[in-house]
Amino acid sequence: MRVAGTIVLVSFMLTLAHGQTDWNRFTYTDGNFSTLFPGTPHKRTGDGRRQLIFTAVTGGESYRVSYADCPAGTAWEKTVNDERDAIMKVTLGEVVPEERTSLEGCPGEWARFIGRDVIGELAIYFVGQRLYVLQALAPKNAPRPLGFSTFLNSFRLLSKPKHNE
Repeated sequence: MRVAGTIVLVSFMLTLAHGQTDWNRFTYTDGNFSTLFPGTPHKRTGDGRRQLIFTAVTGGESYRVSYADCPAGTAWEKTVNDERDAIMKVTLGEVVPEERTSLEGCPGEWARFIGRDVIGELAIYFVGQRLYVLQALAPKNAPRPLGFSTFLNSFRLLSKPKHNE
């Protein structure tokens, strides 16, 4: 699941045009997840694979969850690292700290980054053969928004995953 540069930049630009302040629980049963979003997220499809993207904005901040199913046998660590690297390439970003993390025992990675025009945080999880990517973005000169933690820490799976082989 590669992140298209225009999608990230358009999402960021939309943050400047919209302002919503209420955090609402968003549940998407087909994607097996729920999370808090500011307002109501907009849904769209991504690249060639079955990728769905949900984005919400408030003030200068943008919040995004995307997921895609990967072919059987996909290596989780390479997939997670490739996705992080693709996001860094699009944002012209540099990872500041980075840590391994997990979701329901499935592997993932958390990273904070500084891009050319944005600051952001990522949580990327590989659950079974599904890749979940959570992104929180704000303008580069802004202090870290409290919404970053609200969003990233609220992500939950609706059912127990089959653990990665």
